[in-house]
Amino acid sequence: MVKQQHITHAQELRLQAVHCKQHNQSWSASKIGKHIGCNRMFVSRWLTRHQQTGDINDKPRSGRPQIADAAAENYILMAAQLPECTSAADIAAKTQQALGLKLSGSTVTRLLKRKGLQHLTAKVVPMLTVKQKLARVKFAK
Repeated sequence: MVKQQHITHAQELRLQAVHCKQHNQSWSASKIGKHIGCNRMFVSRWLTRHQQTGDINDKPRSGRPQIADAAAENYILMAAQLPECTSAADIAAKTQQALGLKLSGSTVTRLLKRKGLQHLTAKVVPMLTVKQKLARVKFAK
């Protein structure tokens, strides 16, 4: 099964600009911009980059490299479905045991949120006391 990549609005505009230029060679950047609803500089910049590189994607951005690779992400998603993993910290501990990858609970929470999941901690509810149990039995009779 092939996973489809999510296309942003900006990427869609870039595709439209390149497509318009390929099918309408005589169109200027201004005319293409009016046709797709963006300004001339946007069209000019992306047409130039497409001619130079053949690509319309963003350049790689700076920042800290991700700790979890695709295999670790899949494992975390699988672990989130297990009944014994009741918190992000539990999932992080299970991931460290299985893969040897040290993650924090907040990293796990962020990853789950990025994948469209929400991991909640179970609410701790105190057990019924003996007095409460007797009152319930009396009420039920």
